[in-house]
Amino acid sequence: MLTHFVSQPIYAKLQQQTCFRLLKKALPASLQRGILFIYVKNRTLFFAVKHPAFKMEFDYKLSLIKNLLSTLPPLKEACKAHEIKDVKAFVSKFAPAPKAPGSTEPRYTERAHGTFEVHAESDEIKAAFEEIKETIEQNLHP
Repeated sequence: MLTHFVSQPIYAKLQQQTCFRLLKKALPASLQRGILFIYVKNRTLFFAVKHPAFKMEFDYKLSLIKNLLSTLPPLKEACKAHEIKDVKAFVSKFAPAPKAPGSTEPRYTERAHGTFEVHAESDEIKAAFEEIKETIEQNLHP
């Protein structure tokens, strides 16, 4: 019953998305990472990719994509309504902007509590340990 509803012309976009999802799953992982979006226009399947390197890889593996469309039964069935004759890839101007690098300085929470007794006999060593205790307490309560 669900298949009958989905096959109605009103749900053509849903059928199209099913075709694109299955096609993307059938591609190698190296190609999947580069796809931004897919669409069909004038019987041509277009892949919008993130970077020119992905476009070169798509162009190199164009025969693989065409072969997948014509041989895999689930893909062939899902994409039959689009009558795809050609496959092209292009670099999209809508590629997401690279994320700004965050701080590379590691931040750790203080795990010590500074609750130790200093049993040193030298005043220099005692002063150094007291300074360490104060630093630990400051790190606990910034």
